[in-house]
Order: sequence, then C-alpha cells, then structure tokens
Amino acid sequence: MILALGSFDGFHRGHQLLLQGARKRAAEKKTPWGVLTFSCHPQSVLQGHPYPLLFLEKERQLLAAYWGIPRFLVIPFDRALAELSPEGFLDYLDRRFSPTGLVVGENFRFGKGRGGTPEILRRLCDARHWSLDVIPSLYWQDRPISSSQIRESVRSGRLEEAAACLGHPFLVQGTVTRGDQRGRELGFPTANLALKPEKIVPDRGVYGACVWAEGAWWTGALNVGFNPTFDGIRGLRFEVHLLGASLDLYGKPLWVFPLRKVREELRFPDRGSLIRQMEKDVETIRRWKAQKDPYACFWETLHGLLASPSEPLAGQPLSPDSLTVVPETEPFPDKGCLPRG
Repeated sequence: MILALGSFDGFHRGHQLLLQGARKRAAEKKTPWGVLTFSCHPQSVLQGHPYPLLFLEKERQLLAAYWGIPRFLVIPFDRALAELSPEGFLDYLDRRFSPTGLVVGENFRFGKGRGGTPEILRRLCDARHWSLDVIPSLYWQDRPISSSQIRESVRSGRLEEAAACLGHPFLVQGTVTRGDQRGRELGFPTANLALKPEKIVPDRGVYGACVWAEGAWWTGALNVGFNPTFDGIRGLRFEVHLLGASLDLYGKPLWVFPLRKVREELRFPDRGSLIRQMEKDVETIRRWKAQKDPYACFWETLHGLLASPSEPLAGQPLSPDSLTVVPETEPFPDKGCLPRG
C-alpha cells in the first residue's frame, strides 16, 4: 500500500498534490493507497497544550470523502510516538500497515525532535525497498500554501483567500444549542453552535454562508462575536440565521461554510438600529447568492455525501468507486468542481 503521510489539518491544495502523487504511484504499482494522519495534532503533544485546528475529525472525514481518499487511516499521536527515532517510526509503520511506498511534502519532518528529513527518509525507504515521492510545496501569490497561512486567513476573516488556498470553502461543523432567543425576538432566529475551543473560527463580524441542515442547503447569515449591543453577554457566539427557513434545529448537527465577510462586528445604540442593519446584511447576502456560484459542484458532491444512507463519516473505509476523485491532469479545480469518479 502507498501511504501519504502528514498532519493534513486542511487538505489544502498542496495536500491535494500529495493525494494525486499517492494515487499515481499506487496505479503504477497496482496496489491500494491511502492517507495516514493523526487524531491529535503533533504540535498539541510537542507544545503541551491544545493546538488551534482548521478542521476537527468529523470535518476531516468529510473532506477525505470529498477528495476520494480510499483509506483514511488515523493513529493517535502521543508522547511514545513522538519519542520514536526516524528509523523506529518507519518500523512502526511497517508493523502496522506494511506499506510499499510513501508520499510526503518537502517540509515533512518525523521522528524524535523532528530529526527525520526527506533525505533521511529516502535512505530508510531505500533500505526497505519502499518507493518515496517527495512533493514540492505549492505556491499561491508567491507564498507556499500551508495550514498555518490558511489559519491566519480564516482568523482575519479573509475567507475567499482561505478558500483559494484550500481548494474548497472553509467549514465548521457543530451541534445546535439553546441560546437566549434574542434573534427570534428581533425577527432573525439563529442556530447557535457549540464549538470546541481548539477549532479556528473567523474574525468577529457578519458573513454570508452556505449551510447544510435537515438534508438540504440553505443560505445563511452568520454572526461571529460577542453581541456587544446587549449587556451581559461575554462568551463568543457562533450563530447563523437561515434565510427563508423555519426549522427546529436544537440538538442537531449543522455544517456551516462561511464564504464572504459582510461587515465587522458593531455595537448599535438600540434594537431598532440593529434590526435595520440586519435587514441590510440579509439583503447583501441575498444579492451575493444571486450571483454565479463558483462552488456549485462542490455543494452537489457534498449533498451526495452528507445525505448518503451509507454514512461516510463514521470512520469505516471509504469506497473510491462512489466518491469524487482527484483528477489525473489537474491537481485541483479552479472552481471547486471535480469530475465524478
């Protein structure tokens, strides 16, 4: 089996080149391929505290299904694994997965103290008669695409920039919890999502979003912030109003794809001023929705995955025959649209 190795926090466009490389090498060797990644980001163990993540496990599983990864293998990264020497780490891979080849990025480091480099990895792979493909970094606007760069784009509210580097929109999955009902009182009921503290979220403000809820896609007006117009609210809120929807979503999962920032968070002098601004925000988002959607095929593919009775997010092996695959000639689509496999 050919394994693409890495943290794969974002499955960004650079990662997609690794997927393409693994797929091609596996086809040459007539062997299966897959991704080997970690259930805890290595930096969480190495730094001793939770590491901010672009995508949590269920979100990564959805993206793995979208990119047609036939085997999405996840192992726990703990102190014992971190203490393995480069050679010991490969011995571990050999015992667990019996790979015949590896695919890594040029910045891949492994083993104790991150002492393993691609040069060391090549020597160790040669000794085991494994193939090794080292994929160069992919650049966007003269900068190498990286998960850390995309985290900064998301944190700053530059979601179109993040999507350009990811090759797909940023996403947030969470469970709807009961809020203070203030949105309903204002005429804009919202679904409040409970998020894990390590999950990266966009900068405070209002965003246009695409939302999967109750088996359908909805246009959403997303608010990220502290609701400064009202006294006494201090916790960060991630709440979305679904345009034209009247749904009971309490306790249910929601998939939110923030796409574009409408405005910064503001404090209003009274409720009337806030309502008028919210009406303007919704109208702005409606106008955006009326424009040509560059991610139409992305939503179509995810609809099939999210609505599928054979749930692809439960950790079982994913079938490449029923999923979108990375194209042979183009490593990533400009429009977020892939041919069906």
